[in-house]
Order: sequence, then structure tokens, then C-alpha cells
Amino acid sequence: MPKLKDIPKVNRPRERFLEKGPNALSKSDLLAILIGSGIKGKNVKKLSEQIIREFGSRFLDLTINDLLEIQGIGKAKALQIVSALALVKRFYDEKKHKENIVLSAEDVISLNSDLKSKKKEYLVCLYLDARNALLKKEIISIGILDKSIVHPREIFGPAVELRTAGIILVHNHPSGDPEPSKQDIEVFNRIVEAGKIMGINIIDFIIIAEDRNYSFFRDLQQNENTQYFSDGNQLSLFDLLETKMPAYAAATTKVRKVYFSPKRRNISGKFQIQNRRFLGNKYKLLGFIEDIVNEKCNGFNSFCDIFAGTGVVGERFNEKDVKIISNDLLFSNYFPLKAFFGSTQINLDVLKEKIDLLNNLKTNQDNYFSIHYGNTYFTLKNARKIGAIREEINKIADNENEKAVLITALLYAADKVANTVGHYDAYRKNLDTIQPIQLLVPDITLENNTNNEVFREDANLLIRKISCDVLYIDPPYNSRQYCDTYHLLENLATWEKPQVYGRAKKMDRSHLKSKYCLKTASKVFEDLIKNANCKHILVSYNNTGESKDGRSNACIKDDEIVNILKNKGEIEIFERDYKAFTAGKSNTTGHIERIFYCGVTK
Repeated sequence: MPKLKDIPKVNRPRERFLEKGPNALSKSDLLAILIGSGIKGKNVKKLSEQIIREFGSRFLDLTINDLLEIQGIGKAKALQIVSALALVKRFYDEKKHKENIVLSAEDVISLNSDLKSKKKEYLVCLYLDARNALLKKEIISIGILDKSIVHPREIFGPAVELRTAGIILVHNHPSGDPEPSKQDIEVFNRIVEAGKIMGINIIDFIIIAEDRNYSFFRDLQQNENTQYFSDGNQLSLFDLLETKMPAYAAATTKVRKVYFSPKRRNISGKFQIQNRRFLGNKYKLLGFIEDIVNEKCNGFNSFCDIFAGTGVVGERFNEKDVKIISNDLLFSNYFPLKAFFGSTQINLDVLKEKIDLLNNLKTNQDNYFSIHYGNTYFTLKNARKIGAIREEINKIADNENEKAVLITALLYAADKVANTVGHYDAYRKNLDTIQPIQLLVPDITLENNTNNEVFREDANLLIRKISCDVLYIDPPYNSRQYCDTYHLLENLATWEKPQVYGRAKKMDRSHLKSKYCLKTASKVFEDLIKNANCKHILVSYNNTGESKDGRSNACIKDDEIVNILKNKGEIEIFERDYKAFTAGKSNTTGHIERIFYCGVTK
């Protein structure tokens, strides 16, 4: 066998490299340059060809022991080759990671921009390592997304093979509307559940349309932080959904699921029932509640929200063939309930004209409202206008229903410009909420309200007069009275101009106090359940976390709720973690929202 020096220089690897560059050389030629020399009877080119031939596709994963099995390769040469391979792989990985690190929804959209022009629906999965570097991009399905078609194994099979740390699902809507459909949410919930079982992070589910996009991660983060990677850790939707089991035990079945509810889009120039700050507001829990109702209460024709508050729960089920019964003791809640659920028809065109009239009112005169609440809860200018508008409503309203709608428009508008953190126990020191008040038209679906009923009664008295299929009970949880927290709005709603007291300017509220905020709450609750004439009972009651302020602790214990409901039928407890909106002084941790479900059989 000829030695390398016997081969013409023009054909030697080194000389060819210098003359023509690396692309002119074969793999074995390049390896020959790295090895340097052969052994007796086998020149370096033949030696390199043998290595390439024997290890082929495994070449990049060569070990020193692999090379030592080749005659002519000692420890020095083996170390030289393996070190060179490790160095190349290190630089390659760093470059690859820099180019394909996925840190945000924008990165995902950039990698899948071709989906914008697709005429069919696609579901694509991005498989990422623990540093959020893209390992693989794979099309999972083509066609309408459906949970019966998209099986978790199609997604998690490659994830296991690739040893994936996290995945991102990408879906397109050729319609141009990126809002998640019911099918999207069903697939989302199913995949998240499977990911939790598999121990693989579900980082995001993104819906791409032609001009807009939707990110579940971004939506659940509420724009606080939209990066997928923080402090060296890969974030996931698990961090934003349920993460911990509660520290309480009850002698009944407990169910934990992942719930997601899409936000209803705002309509320009109108306000919706959820557009108001309110302690205990269940708007962000509607998906949680709706899933339970759909699962346990099939075929219901009537739904009673007996502690309705803002009414967002009843509104979720307000359809033509469902009767909604709403009740709340506060006028500041009763008027909005009449506005959004009232069965009396209202001329919306006339209503808009009257709201325009109220918005155009001009006043520089002080009135009851500005004297007591100007330069504290509101700017003086806004307080004067609020008082003037409230006076004018009494003059221009043609009937009680129209009056309720106009007062509702004022209550929602006033809350938007209030110098508070969402309640009226106190006002902020700095009066920086200075935008002028502007009333909007309520977004009401009148055709759904035909059979509805709205009450303003003590719940324990009303329960004796009504019957329904589904009874939803969301009473006050602790000793904080809603009439204290929303005294100002109650004063504005009733407009009786009572004397007010103290720095917070509260009127007498003794007639509005709830028994559910007292130590006897469990007895009152027992009376309510005993007299309920319904098929299904859902009790919304959280553990109120662990608060340093005793006023925030729950008035009814878990075992009391369970024992009382057991007198009516079998019980299941559905639960999820939830960041509560507090009155500003309470710092709660471990906050868990529960639904105690009872199928009435007794």
C-alpha cells in the first residue's frame, strides 16, 4: 500500500484543502488531515476511510473507546478526534440555540408565519428542550380541530422520543378570527391534562389568523409577563392554572380539572355586565362554573342566582330557552340585574338618545354628591356631573325599567373614574383618576330575557317562593359586609340623600347587613338549603386563603357545608386555585375556589 508521501501532492488532502478549500474534500479526507499520519501498511487516508465506513451516522457520537478499537488509533489520536468533535458540537449547539430559542408568542408566530395563508386548519407542535430551544416542528393534523381527532398520543409520542421538556401547540383559523372556539378549548383542556400526567410542560397554545393572533399563555398572564422563560426556568400553563391541592379534607369526592373560559370581546361604545370591579366577581371563574353545570345539570330550563351580585354567572346561562332568576339585596346590584335580565322590552334607540343627553349635561354647581364625595372618591368636576346626572335620570326616565337601565349606566361609568382600588371602604390619597365620566349604552340581549325574573329580597325568604332546576348559591364568605364596601354606589343608586358619617362618608346600612357575614352563618345557610325546591345545587364557597386579618376568614366551615348539603343528596367538590380580588388590606395565600355540587334526591 503506497504511503501518503508517494501520492502526488495535488491529490493529498492537505494540499487540496489549501488550494480548493474544505468543500473540495471528502469526509475521509478531512478526517485524514485531523489524524495526521497512518501506520505501517495503512496510510492515513485508508485509516480515515475505515473510520468513516465503520461508524457512519454514529460518527458525531464517537467515543474514545470506539476509536481505540481501530488498529492504528491510539489514545492520543482518539483524544484528538473526540475533542475536535466535542468542540464543533458545542459551537453548533450554541448557534442553533441562538437561532431557534423560543421565548415568546412572537417567536412562535415567526416560526409559523406560513399558517396565516393556509386555507385549511392546521395543528402544529413545537418540541422544545429545557432551554426552550426548538428540537422539532411537526404537523399533527390538517382539517377542523376536534378532540375526537387530535389524540394526545399524536402529540406526546414524538415528545417522549425527543426527551422534550415542553411543547407549544400552534393552530390557525383561516376565517381570520383568532378567538378560541369551543373545539379549541376542548382540545386545549385535554392536552393540558395529558401533559400534566406525562410530566411535559404545555407552554402555550397559539391561534394564528391573517392579521391577529391569540395566545392562551399571554391571556392567562394578563400581560404581566409574556416571556416563556424566567430566572432560568421554563414556564408553562401549569403555572397559570391549578397547581396545588388544597389543605382540607371532606368526606366526599373531590374533582380537579383544568378550566379555561374565553373572554367575551368588548363591543365599542357599549359596556357589558362584567365591566365593573366587584369583590367576589366570578367572571374569571365562568369556565370553571359552566363546565360543572354542563357536566352535572344536563337539560335544565331554569337557573337561579340567588346571591347574584353583578350577575355575571346568570348572564353566562341567559339563553332564550332558559329562565334566569336573579336576586340581590343591594339596589346597586338590583338595578343592573333589572337592566341586563329584565323581561320588559326597552327601546334601545331612545335609551341611547337619553344617555347622550346625560353625557352632554353641563354643571359647575355643587350638589349632594359633590359635597360629600368630590375631591376624595372623585374629582370635583366628575362628582358634580355624577350628582347632576342622577337628578336628571329621575326626571327623564319614562318608567322604572328605563330608570334602572340609566342608573346602571351611571353606576358603571362612575366606577370607571372612581379614585379607589375597586371598593369604597376608602379612597386613594392621590387623586389621579382624572378622566371625565362618560356613560355608555349597556350591551343587552333583550330576546333572551322573556321569561326572566329579577328580585330584591332576603335570599332565605325568596327561596320559599321560587322553584328552579339549578340553584347557584354564592353567599358572602366572611364578615366583610358588601353594603359597607359599596355604600357609595348604594347611596347613588337609591338617591335618598341620607346623612353620611366619618371619613369614608357612609350612610346608615343596618337594614342591608347580611346574616351570612355573622357567626350564625351556618344556621342561615342550613335554612336556605332546607327550603330549596330544585334539582341541582351549586354552592360557590372559597377557603378565603390564610389571611392575617380575621375578618377575611370564612364564616362557614367546609364540614358544615358538606353535612348540610348531604341532607339533600350526593355531593361532589370541584376546586381550583384562584388569585382573589381583595379589599386591599388582606394578603391571602393558598386561595382556592370551590364548587360544592349536590344532586338533589331527598
